[in-house]
Amino acid sequence: MTGSLKLEDVSVGYGRKPVLNHLDIGPLPPGSLVAVVGSNAVGKSTLLKAIAGLRTSSGRILLGDTDLSRLPLSGRVRLVGYLSQALPQPTSLVAYEAVTSAFRAVRGDLSTAEAERMVDEVFTALDLRNIALRRLSEMSGGQRQMVGLAQVLVRKPPLLLLDEPTSALDLRWQLNVLETVRTITRDDKVICLMAIHDINLALRFCDQLIVLGGGGLLAAGQPDVVMDAGLLRRAYGIEGRVEHCSRGFPIVLTDRAVAAPPMPQ
Repeated sequence: MTGSLKLEDVSVGYGRKPVLNHLDIGPLPPGSLVAVVGSNAVGKSTLLKAIAGLRTSSGRILLGDTDLSRLPLSGRVRLVGYLSQALPQPTSLVAYEAVTSAFRAVRGDLSTAEAERMVDEVFTALDLRNIALRRLSEMSGGQRQMVGLAQVLVRKPPLLLLDEPTSALDLRWQLNVLETVRTITRDDKVICLMAIHDINLALRFCDQLIVLGGGGLLAAGQPDVVMDAGLLRRAYGIEGRVEHCSRGFPIVLTDRAVAAPPMPQ
């Protein structure tokens, strides 16, 4: 077990343009599936890139006793699995080759037999065996997104950063991905931060929410505690309600748009 994730006074931007300022988040314990939500352009992807080491930031990003912000990118790849919004390129590689190559690039310490076992496991977990020998150039965008997710999950890092992992998927595959990620997160005691636009999927599957807006943190905590009508107005500029379905899960019902949420200056 690597330990909890904690952000201390983290700021990140693009050049001289700040996006997120002085974030204090956590500690988020192992086994946590955390949704990063908020309106467009508030910094969800930027936050994940900063934690992954792909965007310069200030402050401290602590995974257990390790300050990720002090590690070179080569040192983070063993601890952090990052899935970007960009889909894997439609190459001539088949899915099994693409996942195996990505795995071996980071985990060259394992034997061929062990690597094959772990690749087989992730194809089974994501229900991808039927496309394992299909070329990426012959796949739909949703199928390539699933291959990209497999490339990240197969390494079993203690910290997962998933940027819109369901954006190209239909409803069945959205549910399959979220159920699989939640199972892996809990069973392997890893931490997963997932940027996601569908607030109801976030409420249904995630243990905690991080709500960004106006250049900072609007709220963080358990979904059924932090999400309410006031936060919907501040984060999204809408009038809405949080009710519960017949199975007891919170759901957001939207009424109307009232004003654009504030953007970073």
